[in-house]
Amino acid sequence: MNKTNQTEQEEIGRIKLSDAQDLVASLIDKEKLDLRIFIKTDSYTGATKRGIRFYLFDNNWIEFKKLINK
Repeated sequence: MNKTNQTEQEEIGRIKLSDAQDLVASLIDKEKLDLRIFIKTDSYTGATKRGIRFYLFDNNWIEFKKLINK
């Protein structure tokens, strides 16, 4: 029996950047925060490679929170 790992992704917020772009925050497997640009064009609608992913139980996330709270 072959099981595949399925990633659980939950959108937790969206900020409209322009008519064609949104910044979407998603929680992945309840342990990672993904901030990604989504675009809507005639030829493509969906996520881009532009974004960042934080592991919530990692010091990088703590440092990022300190940075944005300045």
